Order: sequence, then structure tokens, then C-alpha cells
Amino acid sequence: MSESLQAIREERESKGIPINEELDPNKTGIIGEEYTRLTTTLGNLAAKRTSTNSDFAALMVKYFKQTGLEVGDIIAIGSSGSFPALVIATLSACKAMEITPLMIYAIGASEYGATIPDFTFIEMLEILNQKDILPYQLLAVSMGGNNDQAEAMLYPESQEVIREIAQRSNSLFIDIDNLADNIQSRMKLYQKAAGGKPIKLFVNIGGASANYGNTTASITYPNGLITNGPEIPGHPEQGLIFEYQSLGLPVIHLLNIRDLALKNGIPIDPIPLPEIGQSGIFIESKYQKWIIVLTLLISMIFLFLSRKKQVKGV
Repeated sequence: MSESLQAIREERESKGIPINEELDPNKTGIIGEEYTRLTTTLGNLAAKRTSTNSDFAALMVKYFKQTGLEVGDIIAIGSSGSFPALVIATLSACKAMEITPLMIYAIGASEYGATIPDFTFIEMLEILNQKDILPYQLLAVSMGGNNDQAEAMLYPESQEVIREIAQRSNSLFIDIDNLADNIQSRMKLYQKAAGGKPIKLFVNIGGASANYGNTTASITYPNGLITNGPEIPGHPEQGLIFEYQSLGLPVIHLLNIRDLALKNGIPIDPIPLPEIGQSGIFIESKYQKWIIVLTLLISMIFLFLSRKKQVKGV
């Protein structure tokens, strides 16, 4: 992941796309602008900067191992443009563990995500392909935003701009205005691309409508690795997180990044970024059972003796 971010930063500079150091003081090159033709919703700048920590790739490896993924297994990934660093973290974990990712990318992004029209994640991945860092291709792209149709955007020309980006991406363009049909078409695409092999896991990155869903249940869906998820709404627009959960598959939900970082010992919005391997992800607590048993026995003896003294006193 660190190598990927360096390559993206260097390419961004070579293309003459300036890095706004007020927004991106660590000069990662992967923080976008606040308002552009690709901006879909509000975004938390601290969360976007937190996500650039390469230890998130280690977190994804941890999650993959916890679900029992093995070499050659296939996973499905659905992402918006909101957290390109977390897409890279996920793909980096796939490469490290030799997992095959099938990814559909929604171009729209919340503030400070991949919001630069000439430098979306499509271009970033192409850079990583050319430099032989990450060898993966997008299965398909879509517009993203409301109903995956870039509805109600900030600029009237946003739909046209995003559609042009999708059409020049050289990837299959999902352009289905009925969200329920859109979701089912993605399920079929993933399954076809898997070539008859089982999909073992679904990863959602960001809040794209087709992945996240369009129900109140989506709003409260927990983040991180989910193996026993909440009640499934059974709604045709419930999103891929619930569709795959209903199939009994684990889901990794990467949203609410501040909370996710806190739970895993990853620092919030650090300047500068810490050295790789300093996060709580790399610390494993082990407890000696004999110490626990001995402590309990001593406590029981102490309580017994105390009780005995009290009885004698009476």
C-alpha cells in the first residue's frame, strides 16, 4: 500500500495536478478536492486522511485471515470513490494473500475522496498496473451518487462529466436507473466473473447506493468485519451488504472510519503519518490461563478466610 501511494503521488505531480497541503499535509496525493463535478455528499476530511495510513492494509489482512480466506479464493468488492486509500488497502491485502478480487467501482465520491475528474481511482489503478504494483482490473464501473445515477449533484453538468469518465474507462458501464435491478445485475456480474467458483466474502467501501442500500437498516449497519450481521430488511433496495449477508457470507463494511480506526488502534489524522507497523493491529494480547486460574483461586481463598473471620466475630 505504501508503494502504491508513493506511485500515485509521483504520477499526480508529474501530471501537474497540485497537492493542496492544507487538505493533504502528509502529501499523500490521494486526497481530493472538496467540491468538484464528482462530489456527491459531505465528507469528513480527518477520516479521509486517517484512511491513508498503510496499516489499513494490515487490518484487511487480519480480517481476511479471520474469515479463513486462503490462496486462490475469490472476493467481491463494491466501492465508491470516497475512500480510494481503502480500496488500495483492500487490493494490497489481496495481493499479499493471493486472493482474487472482483471489483465494481462507482465514480462519484464524497468530499476529499477521488473527486478530481482527471484523476479518479480509474486512473490511479491504471498507474498501479503500469508500474506492476497491483495487477487488478475493474470488473465494471457506474456513476455512483443517488440511485447510482449521479442524481441531485452539486453541478448541473455532473451527470454528463461522470458518464464521460465511465465511457472512457474501458470497463463495462453499469447504467441501470432502477436500483433494485442495478443491485441484481451486479450480483450476476460477480458470479459470472467468478467462473463457477464460490465468492467467499463481500467488501463494501464507502456509501454507494447499490452496495450500501437505500433503507434505514443501511444507516445502522456496523463497520468492520461482520460475520453475524443485523436483521435483513428484505427490501429490493437493501444493497449488496445485505444480499451477501443473506447468502451467509461475511461482509467487511468500511465506513465510519474514525470509529474503525479507534477500534483497531490506528491513530486519527496523524501528521506526519506514523511508521508502518506502529498501530494496535500489530499487537496481540495473550493471557496465561494458569495465571488467571491461580488469581481466581487466591481470591476465593481470601474471600473464604474473610468470611470465616466474620462468622467468628459474630
